[in-house]
Amino acid sequence: MTAKTPSEVIVVGAGIAGAAAAFFLADWGVKVTLIERHHPAAGPTGRSSALLHAFYYMPELSRLAARGIDILRQIPALTGASAGFNRIGNLWGTGPGAAQEFRDVIARVRSEGCEIETLEASELPRHAPDFNWDGIEVAAWEPTCGYADSYSATNALVKGARDRGAAVRLNTPVRRLVTAGGRIQGVEIEDGERIGADIVIAALGVWSKPVLAEIGVHLPLTVERHPHVLVEAAGIARQIMPVCWVDDVLMNYGRPDGEDVLILASWSGGGTGLRGADSERGNLVGDPDDYNEGTESDEAVATVKSFLSRIPRIEPLGIRPGYSGLYDMSPDDNPIIDAVSGVDGLFVICGSSGHGFKMGAAVGEAAARMAVDEKPAVLAPFAMGRFPPTG
Repeated sequence: MTAKTPSEVIVVGAGIAGAAAAFFLADWGVKVTLIERHHPAAGPTGRSSALLHAFYYMPELSRLAARGIDILRQIPALTGASAGFNRIGNLWGTGPGAAQEFRDVIARVRSEGCEIETLEASELPRHAPDFNWDGIEVAAWEPTCGYADSYSATNALVKGARDRGAAVRLNTPVRRLVTAGGRIQGVEIEDGERIGADIVIAALGVWSKPVLAEIGVHLPLTVERHPHVLVEAAGIARQIMPVCWVDDVLMNYGRPDGEDVLILASWSGGGTGLRGADSERGNLVGDPDDYNEGTESDEAVATVKSFLSRIPRIEPLGIRPGYSGLYDMSPDDNPIIDAVSGVDGLFVICGSSGHGFKMGAAVGEAAARMAVDEKPAVLAPFAMGRFPPTG
Protein backbone atom coordinates (compact mmCIF):
# COMPACT_ATOMS: atom_id res chain seq x y z
CA MET A 1 0.00 0.00 0.00
CA THR A 2 1.38 3.40 -0.98
CA ALA A 3 -0.33 6.57 0.14
CA LYS A 4 -0.90 9.28 -2.47
CA THR A 5 1.08 11.74 -0.35
CA PRO A 6 2.89 11.31 2.97
CA SER A 7 0.25 12.05 5.60
CA GLU A 8 -0.12 12.23 9.32
CA VAL A 9 -3.30 10.42 10.25
CA ILE A 10 -5.19 10.45 13.54
CA VAL A 11 -7.65 7.66 14.30
CA VAL A 12 -10.04 8.56 17.10
CA GLY A 13 -11.53 5.57 18.88
CA ALA A 14 -10.03 2.17 19.65
CA GLY A 15 -12.99 -0.06 19.08
CA ILE A 16 -12.45 -2.88 16.61
CA ALA A 17 -12.79 -0.62 13.53
CA GLY A 18 -10.52 2.14 14.81
CA ALA A 19 -7.92 -0.34 16.02
CA ALA A 20 -7.91 -2.03 12.62
CA ALA A 21 -7.64 1.29 10.79
CA ALA A 22 -4.58 2.20 12.87
CA PHE A 23 -3.10 -1.26 12.36
CA PHE A 24 -3.36 -1.19 8.58
CA LEU A 25 -2.16 2.41 8.27
CA ALA A 26 0.90 1.57 10.34
CA ASP A 27 1.42 -1.61 8.32
CA TRP A 28 1.43 0.48 5.12
CA GLY A 29 4.06 2.82 6.56
CA VAL A 30 1.73 5.75 7.21
CA LYS A 31 2.45 7.89 10.27
CA VAL A 32 -0.57 7.34 12.50
CA THR A 33 -1.70 8.20 16.00
CA LEU A 34 -4.50 6.21 17.63
CA ILE A 35 -6.33 8.11 20.36
CA GLU A 36 -8.73 6.42 22.79
CA ARG A 37 -10.39 8.04 25.77
CA HIS A 38 -10.25 4.88 27.89
CA HIS A 39 -8.75 1.57 26.75
CA PRO A 40 -9.20 -0.57 23.63
CA ALA A 41 -12.70 -2.07 23.35
CA ALA A 42 -13.92 0.06 26.26
CA GLY A 43 -17.14 0.93 24.42
CA PRO A 44 -19.67 -1.19 22.51
CA THR A 45 -16.97 -3.39 20.97
CA GLY A 46 -16.22 -4.88 24.38
CA ARG A 47 -19.92 -5.54 24.97
CA SER A 48 -20.56 -7.27 21.67
CA SER A 49 -21.80 -10.84 21.55
CA ALA A 50 -18.98 -11.23 18.97
CA LEU A 51 -20.83 -13.72 16.74
CA LEU A 52 -19.14 -14.29 13.41
CA HIS A 53 -20.96 -15.00 10.16
CA ALA A 54 -20.92 -13.80 6.55
CA PHE A 55 -24.62 -14.49 5.90
CA TYR A 56 -26.21 -11.17 4.92
CA TYR A 57 -28.77 -10.24 2.31
CA MET A 58 -26.63 -7.28 1.19
CA PRO A 59 -23.55 -8.45 -0.75
CA GLU A 60 -21.33 -5.68 0.59
CA LEU A 61 -22.12 -6.61 4.19
CA SER A 62 -21.26 -10.22 3.41
CA ARG A 63 -17.97 -9.18 1.86
CA LEU A 64 -17.02 -6.95 4.78
CA ALA A 65 -18.00 -9.65 7.25
CA ALA A 66 -16.03 -12.32 5.38
CA ARG A 67 -12.95 -10.10 5.22
CA GLY A 68 -13.35 -9.06 8.86
CA ILE A 69 -13.55 -12.68 9.97
CA ASP A 70 -10.52 -13.52 7.84
CA ILE A 71 -8.52 -10.78 9.56
CA LEU A 72 -9.59 -12.09 12.97
CA ARG A 73 -8.36 -15.55 11.98
CA GLN A 74 -5.01 -14.05 10.96
CA ILE A 75 -4.51 -11.95 14.10
CA PRO A 76 -2.13 -14.42 15.82
CA ALA A 77 0.13 -14.45 12.76
CA LEU A 78 -0.15 -10.69 12.24
CA THR A 79 0.33 -9.58 15.83
CA GLY A 80 1.58 -12.48 17.93
CA ALA A 81 -1.52 -12.18 20.12
CA SER A 82 -4.82 -14.03 20.31
CA ALA A 83 -8.21 -12.97 19.00
CA GLY A 84 -9.95 -15.64 21.06
CA PHE A 85 -11.36 -17.19 17.86
CA ASN A 86 -13.67 -20.12 18.61
CA ARG A 87 -14.52 -22.05 15.47
CA ILE A 88 -17.75 -23.76 16.50
CA GLY A 89 -19.82 -22.78 13.47
CA ASN A 90 -22.73 -20.40 13.04
CA LEU A 91 -26.24 -21.64 12.25
CA TRP A 92 -29.00 -19.22 11.20
CA GLY A 93 -32.43 -20.72 10.77
CA THR A 94 -35.65 -19.43 9.23
CA GLY A 95 -39.19 -20.57 8.54
CA PRO A 96 -41.13 -21.20 5.34
CA GLY A 97 -41.77 -17.53 4.62
CA ALA A 98 -38.10 -16.65 4.06
CA ALA A 99 -36.75 -20.09 3.16
CA GLN A 100 -36.25 -19.45 -0.55
CA GLU A 101 -34.60 -16.08 0.13
CA PHE A 102 -32.20 -17.82 2.50
CA ARG A 103 -31.36 -20.43 -0.11
CA ASP A 104 -30.67 -17.73 -2.70
CA VAL A 105 -28.51 -15.68 -0.34
CA ILE A 106 -26.55 -18.74 0.78
CA ALA A 107 -25.81 -19.60 -2.87
CA ARG A 108 -24.60 -16.06 -3.51
CA VAL A 109 -22.39 -15.94 -0.40
CA ARG A 110 -20.91 -19.33 -1.30
CA SER A 111 -20.19 -18.12 -4.85
CA GLU A 112 -18.11 -15.33 -3.31
CA GLY A 113 -15.78 -17.85 -1.70
CA CYS A 114 -17.26 -18.28 1.79
CA GLU A 115 -17.70 -21.66 3.43
CA ILE A 116 -21.47 -21.73 3.82
CA GLU A 117 -24.11 -24.29 3.01
CA THR A 118 -27.86 -24.74 3.04
CA LEU A 119 -29.19 -27.18 5.62
CA GLU A 120 -32.73 -28.47 5.34
CA ALA A 121 -34.75 -29.17 8.48
CA SER A 122 -33.95 -32.88 8.44
CA GLU A 123 -30.21 -32.12 8.67
CA LEU A 124 -30.36 -29.79 11.64
CA PRO A 125 -30.57 -32.20 14.61
CA ARG A 126 -27.04 -33.48 14.02
CA HIS A 127 -25.73 -29.95 14.68
CA ALA A 128 -27.81 -29.22 17.79
CA PRO A 129 -29.50 -32.39 19.08
CA ASP A 130 -31.25 -30.68 22.01
CA PHE A 131 -33.03 -28.08 19.89
CA ASN A 132 -36.71 -28.34 18.98
CA TRP A 133 -36.71 -27.55 15.27
CA ASP A 134 -40.43 -26.80 14.90
CA GLY A 135 -40.99 -23.86 12.56
CA ILE A 136 -37.54 -23.99 10.96
CA GLU A 137 -37.45 -25.03 7.31
CA VAL A 138 -33.90 -24.14 6.31
CA ALA A 139 -30.72 -22.77 7.85
CA ALA A 140 -27.48 -21.15 6.76
CA TRP A 141 -24.54 -23.14 8.16
CA GLU A 142 -21.08 -21.58 8.31
CA PRO A 143 -18.81 -24.26 9.78
CA THR A 144 -15.64 -22.16 9.93
CA CYS A 145 -17.25 -19.29 11.82
CA GLY A 146 -18.26 -19.05 15.48
CA TYR A 147 -17.25 -16.29 17.88
CA ALA A 148 -14.20 -14.37 19.02
CA ASP A 149 -13.14 -12.45 22.11
CA SER A 150 -13.74 -8.79 21.36
CA TYR A 151 -11.28 -7.48 23.95
CA SER A 152 -8.49 -9.81 22.87
CA ALA A 153 -8.99 -9.10 19.17
CA THR A 154 -9.07 -5.33 19.58
CA ASN A 155 -6.09 -5.23 21.92
CA ALA A 156 -4.15 -7.45 19.52
CA LEU A 157 -4.72 -4.99 16.67
CA VAL A 158 -3.66 -2.08 18.88
CA LYS A 159 -0.52 -4.01 19.81
CA GLY A 160 0.13 -4.72 16.16
CA ALA A 161 -0.29 -1.04 15.28
CA ARG A 162 2.12 0.01 18.03
CA ASP A 163 4.66 -2.63 16.98
CA ARG A 164 4.55 -1.15 13.46
CA GLY A 165 5.29 2.36 14.68
CA ALA A 166 1.88 3.82 15.50
CA ALA A 167 1.66 6.22 18.41
CA VAL A 168 -1.05 4.95 20.76
CA ARG A 169 -2.52 7.34 23.31
CA LEU A 170 -4.93 5.69 25.73
CA ASN A 171 -6.88 7.41 28.52
CA THR A 172 -6.89 10.48 26.30
CA PRO A 173 -10.37 11.94 25.74
CA VAL A 174 -10.80 14.03 22.60
CA ARG A 175 -12.64 17.26 23.35
CA ARG A 176 -13.28 18.25 19.76
CA LEU A 177 -12.24 17.96 16.15
CA VAL A 178 -10.28 20.96 14.93
CA THR A 179 -11.15 22.41 11.52
CA ALA A 180 -10.25 25.55 9.60
CA GLY A 181 -11.11 26.73 6.11
CA GLY A 182 -13.08 23.60 5.30
CA ARG A 183 -10.24 21.23 6.26
CA ILE A 184 -9.50 19.04 9.22
CA GLN A 185 -6.54 20.26 11.25
CA GLY A 186 -6.41 17.59 13.92
CA VAL A 187 -7.99 17.16 17.35
CA GLU A 188 -7.99 18.89 20.69
CA ILE A 189 -7.85 16.65 23.75
CA GLU A 190 -9.36 17.35 27.15
CA ASP A 191 -6.31 19.06 28.63
CA GLY A 192 -6.27 21.55 25.76
CA GLU A 193 -3.40 20.01 23.81
CA ARG A 194 -3.84 20.05 20.06
CA ILE A 195 -2.58 17.16 17.98
CA GLY A 196 -2.23 18.05 14.33
CA ALA A 197 -2.93 15.88 11.31
CA ASP A 198 -4.18 16.41 7.78
CA ILE A 199 -6.34 13.28 7.94
CA VAL A 200 -8.61 12.20 10.80
CA ILE A 201 -10.66 9.00 10.88
CA ALA A 202 -13.42 9.39 13.45
CA ALA A 203 -14.22 5.84 14.52
CA LEU A 204 -16.42 7.05 17.35
CA GLY A 205 -19.41 4.74 17.06
CA VAL A 206 -22.15 5.76 19.50
CA TRP A 207 -20.32 9.02 20.27
CA SER A 208 -20.19 10.09 16.61
CA LYS A 209 -23.32 12.20 16.52
CA PRO A 210 -22.49 14.75 19.25
CA VAL A 211 -18.83 15.07 18.26
CA LEU A 212 -19.59 15.65 14.58
CA ALA A 213 -22.49 17.99 15.40
CA GLU A 214 -20.02 20.41 16.98
CA ILE A 215 -18.48 21.03 13.56
CA GLY A 216 -21.85 21.26 11.83
CA VAL A 217 -22.07 17.69 10.57
CA HIS A 218 -25.39 16.12 11.53
CA LEU A 219 -25.58 12.35 11.45
CA PRO A 220 -28.96 10.56 11.34
CA LEU A 221 -28.10 8.19 14.18
CA THR A 222 -29.93 6.83 17.18
CA VAL A 223 -28.43 4.78 19.99
CA GLU A 224 -30.09 1.57 21.17
CA ARG A 225 -29.42 -0.45 24.30
CA HIS A 226 -29.27 -4.23 23.79
CA PRO A 227 -29.30 -6.52 26.84
CA HIS A 228 -27.36 -9.80 26.91
CA VAL A 229 -28.52 -12.46 29.33
CA LEU A 230 -26.04 -14.88 30.91
CA VAL A 231 -27.36 -18.34 31.76
CA GLU A 232 -25.50 -20.62 34.15
CA ALA A 233 -24.77 -23.92 32.42
CA ALA A 234 -21.80 -25.31 34.32
CA GLY A 235 -20.08 -27.96 32.26
CA ILE A 236 -22.94 -28.32 29.76
CA ALA A 237 -23.04 -25.04 27.81
CA ARG A 238 -21.53 -26.63 24.70
CA GLN A 239 -23.86 -29.62 25.01
CA ILE A 240 -26.94 -27.43 25.06
CA MET A 241 -25.77 -24.98 22.40
CA PRO A 242 -22.91 -26.55 20.45
CA VAL A 243 -23.00 -23.82 17.77
CA CYS A 244 -23.67 -20.11 17.54
CA TRP A 245 -27.36 -19.85 16.83
CA VAL A 246 -29.51 -17.14 15.18
CA ASP A 247 -33.27 -17.72 15.10
CA ASP A 248 -35.10 -15.82 12.38
CA VAL A 249 -38.44 -17.16 13.63
CA LEU A 250 -38.23 -16.39 17.37
CA MET A 251 -35.98 -13.35 16.77
CA ASN A 252 -33.24 -14.30 19.19
CA TYR A 253 -29.65 -15.47 19.11
CA GLY A 254 -27.07 -16.98 21.40
CA ARG A 255 -23.83 -18.80 21.84
CA PRO A 256 -21.89 -20.69 24.48
CA ASP A 257 -19.20 -18.79 26.33
CA GLY A 258 -16.81 -21.60 27.06
CA GLU A 259 -18.25 -24.66 28.79
CA ASP A 260 -20.16 -22.98 31.61
CA VAL A 261 -22.21 -20.03 30.33
CA LEU A 262 -24.71 -19.26 27.58
CA ILE A 263 -25.06 -15.73 26.22
CA LEU A 264 -28.62 -15.08 25.01
CA ALA A 265 -30.17 -12.02 23.40
CA SER A 266 -33.09 -10.99 21.22
CA TRP A 267 -33.72 -8.36 18.56
CA SER A 268 -36.74 -6.66 17.06
CA GLY A 269 -36.16 -7.51 13.41
CA GLY A 270 -33.85 -7.11 10.47
CA GLY A 271 -30.31 -8.25 11.12
CA THR A 272 -29.76 -9.64 7.63
CA GLY A 273 -28.85 -6.25 6.18
CA LEU A 274 -32.43 -5.38 5.26
CA ARG A 275 -34.62 -3.94 8.00
CA GLY A 276 -37.76 -5.97 8.62
CA ALA A 277 -40.94 -4.14 7.62
CA ASP A 278 -42.50 -4.72 11.04
CA SER A 279 -39.35 -4.04 13.05
CA GLU A 280 -39.45 -1.58 15.89
CA ARG A 281 -36.61 0.46 17.26
CA GLY A 282 -35.18 -0.90 20.47
CA ASN A 283 -34.60 0.78 23.80
CA LEU A 284 -33.34 4.22 22.80
CA VAL A 285 -30.55 5.82 24.82
CA GLY A 286 -30.04 9.57 24.93
CA ASP A 287 -26.59 9.60 26.49
CA PRO A 288 -24.17 6.73 25.75
CA ASP A 289 -22.22 7.66 28.87
CA ASP A 290 -25.26 7.23 31.10
CA TYR A 291 -27.32 4.09 30.57
CA ASN A 292 -28.14 0.83 32.34
CA GLU A 293 -25.14 -1.37 31.58
CA GLY A 294 -26.69 -4.42 33.24
CA THR A 295 -29.90 -6.32 32.58
CA GLU A 296 -33.18 -5.97 34.44
CA SER A 297 -34.78 -9.13 35.82
CA ASP A 298 -37.81 -8.78 33.54
CA GLU A 299 -35.53 -8.44 30.50
CA ALA A 300 -33.64 -11.57 31.49
CA VAL A 301 -36.81 -13.57 32.07
CA ALA A 302 -38.36 -12.44 28.78
CA THR A 303 -35.23 -13.34 26.83
CA VAL A 304 -34.95 -16.79 28.39
CA LYS A 305 -38.66 -17.42 27.77
CA SER A 306 -38.17 -16.59 24.09
CA PHE A 307 -35.74 -19.53 23.86
CA LEU A 308 -37.75 -22.14 25.76
CA SER A 309 -39.74 -23.50 22.82
CA ARG A 310 -36.51 -23.93 20.83
CA ILE A 311 -34.17 -25.09 23.62
CA PRO A 312 -36.22 -26.60 26.46
CA ARG A 313 -33.09 -27.66 28.37
CA ILE A 314 -32.41 -24.12 29.49
CA GLU A 315 -35.62 -23.89 31.58
CA PRO A 316 -34.13 -25.09 34.91
CA LEU A 317 -30.88 -23.17 34.55
CA GLY A 318 -30.03 -20.14 36.64
CA ILE A 319 -29.52 -16.62 35.37
CA ARG A 320 -26.34 -14.69 36.09
CA PRO A 321 -26.11 -10.89 36.09
CA GLY A 322 -25.95 -9.88 32.44
CA TYR A 323 -24.73 -6.86 30.55
CA SER A 324 -26.04 -4.42 27.96
CA GLY A 325 -24.24 -3.00 24.98
CA LEU A 326 -25.06 -0.12 22.68
CA TYR A 327 -25.73 -0.03 18.95
CA ASP A 328 -25.35 3.15 16.90
CA MET A 329 -28.20 2.73 14.46
CA SER A 330 -28.61 4.36 11.06
CA PRO A 331 -32.08 4.73 9.50
CA ASP A 332 -31.52 1.73 7.22
CA ASP A 333 -29.56 -0.38 9.75
CA ASN A 334 -26.37 -0.17 7.72
CA PRO A 335 -23.07 1.55 8.44
CA ILE A 336 -21.95 5.02 7.45
CA ILE A 337 -18.34 4.84 6.21
CA ASP A 338 -17.40 7.85 4.16
CA ALA A 339 -15.51 11.07 3.69
CA VAL A 340 -17.30 13.98 5.34
CA SER A 341 -18.57 16.46 2.78
CA GLY A 342 -17.36 20.00 3.46
CA VAL A 343 -14.49 18.96 5.75
CA ASP A 344 -11.58 17.80 3.64
CA GLY A 345 -9.49 15.13 5.29
CA LEU A 346 -12.19 13.96 7.72
CA PHE A 347 -13.57 10.42 7.45
CA VAL A 348 -16.21 8.78 9.59
CA ILE A 349 -17.05 5.24 10.66
CA CYS A 350 -20.39 4.95 12.47
CA GLY A 351 -23.88 3.49 12.29
CA SER A 352 -22.70 -0.10 12.56
CA SER A 353 -26.26 -1.02 13.58
CA GLY A 354 -25.36 -4.25 15.34
CA HIS A 355 -23.14 -5.58 12.55
CA GLY A 356 -20.03 -3.95 13.95
CA PHE A 357 -17.72 -6.53 15.48
CA LYS A 358 -17.68 -9.23 12.82
CA MET A 359 -16.91 -6.77 10.04
CA GLY A 360 -15.11 -4.18 12.14
CA ALA A 361 -11.58 -5.18 11.17
CA ALA A 362 -12.50 -5.03 7.47
CA VAL A 363 -14.30 -1.71 7.93
CA GLY A 364 -11.19 -0.27 9.55
CA GLU A 365 -9.03 -1.57 6.72
CA ALA A 366 -11.36 -0.17 4.04
CA ALA A 367 -11.71 3.19 5.79
CA ALA A 368 -7.93 3.46 6.11
CA ARG A 369 -7.55 2.73 2.40
CA MET A 370 -10.20 5.34 1.58
CA ALA A 371 -8.40 7.94 3.71
CA VAL A 372 -4.99 7.61 2.08
CA ASP A 373 -5.70 6.21 -1.37
CA GLU A 374 -9.16 5.71 -2.87
CA LYS A 375 -12.55 4.57 -1.71
CA PRO A 376 -12.99 0.79 -2.08
CA ALA A 377 -16.04 -0.24 -4.09
CA VAL A 378 -17.35 -2.30 -1.17
CA LEU A 379 -18.05 0.95 0.71
CA ALA A 380 -20.30 2.43 -2.00
CA PRO A 381 -23.62 1.59 -0.26
CA PHE A 382 -22.46 3.17 2.98
CA ALA A 383 -22.09 6.78 1.82
CA MET A 384 -23.41 9.58 3.98
CA GLY A 385 -25.26 11.05 1.01
CA ARG A 386 -27.84 8.28 0.96
CA PHE A 387 -29.64 10.08 3.79
CA PRO A 388 -31.22 13.55 3.47
CA PRO A 389 -29.45 16.31 5.43
CA THR A 390 -30.54 16.73 9.03
CA GLY A 391 -30.01 19.38 11.65
